[in-house]
Amino acid sequence: MNFKKTDKIFENAEKDGRSFLLEHEVYRMLQEAGIRTPRFVFIAKGKKVRKKELSGFKSRDLVLKIVSPRIVHKTDVGGVVFSRNSPAAVNAAAAKMVAAVPRKFRAWAGKLEKPGAGSTSAKPVIDDISGVLVCEKIDYDRFGFGSELLMGIRNSREFGPTVTLGAGGVEVEYLNEKIREGEAASIGSAHLLRKKDILAHLEPLAIYDKLVKPFRGQAPVLGAAELRDTYIRFLELAAHYSPFRPGRGFVIEEAEVNPFVVRAGALIPLDGLCRFSRSHIFIKGRPIAAIKHLLQPKTIAVIGVSERMNLGHIILNNILRQGFARDNIYIVKPGIAEIEGCRCVPSVGELPVTVDLFVLTLAADQSYDVMLDLIQHGKARSVIIIAGGIGEKKGTQKLEENIVNLIAEGRKHGRLTPAVNGGNCLGIYSKPGHYDTTFIPEYKLKWPQRPASNMVYISQSGAFMISRASKLPQFEPLYAISLGNQIDLRISDYLRFLKDEPQARVFAVYIEGFKPGDGYALAEAASKILRDKGRSIVVYKGGRTPEGRLATSSHTASVAGDYNVCQAVLEQTGVIVADSLFEFENFLKGLMCLDGKRIAGNRVGLISNAGFESVIMSDSLKNHESLALASFGDATRERLASILGPLGIDRLQDVKNPLDITPVADDEVFVECARAMLEDPNVDCGVVSPVPMTVAMQTLPPGSGYVESIYNPESTSSRLIELFRRTEKPFVVNIDAGAGYDPMAAHLEQAGIPTFRRSDEAVKFMRKYIRSFFKIQALYRK
Repeated sequence: MNFKKTDKIFENAEKDGRSFLLEHEVYRMLQEAGIRTPRFVFIAKGKKVRKKELSGFKSRDLVLKIVSPRIVHKTDVGGVVFSRNSPAAVNAAAAKMVAAVPRKFRAWAGKLEKPGAGSTSAKPVIDDISGVLVCEKIDYDRFGFGSELLMGIRNSREFGPTVTLGAGGVEVEYLNEKIREGEAASIGSAHLLRKKDILAHLEPLAIYDKLVKPFRGQAPVLGAAELRDTYIRFLELAAHYSPFRPGRGFVIEEAEVNPFVVRAGALIPLDGLCRFSRSHIFIKGRPIAAIKHLLQPKTIAVIGVSERMNLGHIILNNILRQGFARDNIYIVKPGIAEIEGCRCVPSVGELPVTVDLFVLTLAADQSYDVMLDLIQHGKARSVIIIAGGIGEKKGTQKLEENIVNLIAEGRKHGRLTPAVNGGNCLGIYSKPGHYDTTFIPEYKLKWPQRPASNMVYISQSGAFMISRASKLPQFEPLYAISLGNQIDLRISDYLRFLKDEPQARVFAVYIEGFKPGDGYALAEAASKILRDKGRSIVVYKGGRTPEGRLATSSHTASVAGDYNVCQAVLEQTGVIVADSLFEFENFLKGLMCLDGKRIAGNRVGLISNAGFESVIMSDSLKNHESLALASFGDATRERLASILGPLGIDRLQDVKNPLDITPVADDEVFVECARAMLEDPNVDCGVVSPVPMTVAMQTLPPGSGYVESIYNPESTSSRLIELFRRTEKPFVVNIDAGAGYDPMAAHLEQAGIPTFRRSDEAVKFMRKYIRSFFKIQALYRK
């Protein structure tokens, strides 16, 4: 790939005052990238084509296209015409088109304008017309859906360059909305997607099989190698002109071919565009090492503590409650000797030591002065700024900018400058650090006093974090980190630090937005964490509103919206991106509870005592390759028949998967059938769904009017707990019933069994859980 010649194309455009390439320049860029283009010649406005310039064209008919950066949808404004292959015919058609397009564009644009917006002048269009591109007419293979492809590069502010591939032509945006997610278009990171994974990455596309596999006895229209190699050339082009390559002069902001068509087994581009800049993102050295002092401090100072109960005093009490030594806590407060047995000092400068962690609980307008004191006197290695109103409220952007510049200047000049978490954050809970700097009093949120789990919360929203912690009280986090608006430390910084924390196994991440380049940094850090066997990252991304779509925007921008890029790039690294809060919480429960279980394959066993559950669970597997319905072995079928025989159930139902053992089954029969199913060598995982209203099972807590108890060792839930502890295979339980059966579900969950209340959700979780496992296996274990 000749990048020097491509650089020259950008340089010439820049000298011409443009940040975009004209279509013939796009063709030249593609040629330098190793992509074959139609034969073409550019006629500048006011010029005429000569016979010599057309001598190389072999086709009888030629295509003439208007060249103007203002006109993307050329056919809508008469910007594409056909001509006979002769200078006279071409020149006449070109002159007629150049004259007609401005008027047609004005009429077309006027229909799109809102009433009262004023008329659209044709003059800017006339001025922007550079000329006419004359191309050979390409007769390509037309085989319906998939005959035209879109392939484009988009530079995301957060994730850097990505490459998009999908169905092209004029209906690309419509198809992207109507086809099932993941099948309409693929989005791949130019830096993170490996060449050997490209075909696997493209295979889910709805157009893939139709392009590269035989269809109705016909040979494939396109070889998989041709598709892969063209995609690779786009990846290499995007990666070379990336904002993360500081040695490069130019950045491709957006480049697109729409459509690519297939002719004689090769991909040929018909229309193209490209925008470029010199906008590089320099992610300089991050304060990763200082996070050790932040999460596991030996000394803490707090400013903003009142003798009465205020926010700072609540934080002080929470720190003490977690067992942090009073002798190692300092309060910055003049005129008083101590608060809660902790020593007070009059000012930041009079702190007797440089503290590992300084908690700043004063109002936003006082934060800058405190940070200045800390840096000037070298009194803190890390800081948590609690205050809101720094950067997110109108008029406070300057305050945030001043603090950011203060931190940058301190580091530039080699001063002891703290790593800063916040502002506008709820604080941090650190089990290993023995502190809690959140300002939620104990009676509102009580962290479980038990050995910490292996879960870490990292959340831009403190409220989101404590809401999840409150709903999942059985899992005390190792760390719960509320970042706020990321004045300094970012999500990627914490992931980079915690990749070396062996106890951190499950990461629960909530994201609203990224600093420039931090999406890519997060994905890169995530890939390093997931290389360690048994580790998982679950992300919920807020702020999913799609980008507005202008009539003249590029299709790539519409298809590869910000949320789509975030989801695609993170999933390429093995991160689980949850579709909903419900799924986010279910994944956290499931990953925590199934940690240590052995996954050998994707063959699932399904069991219930109700026919409708068996049907719904089976339906939930349709059109999904992540789970396959297991076939029971002969020995298992005989074993199940012997278990069901005494109650006569074998005469009511066939022994098959899914296994419906009817409401006649009691506690022992139900669980022993589940055991037999899970012990079948053909079964890798299971979904167990006892509908609890049957009188044959003990499914209620002790009460009046009946004799049964879920706590009885012979009950269904107690037997399932024993089964879960003994088996290495992952399985989940579903209790599809009302509030009266909440105690049964709670009994199972407290014992560590992932428990659902709808069978389709149980199957969906298992499907995504297995898919995630094998995705990580494919990425990092081979």
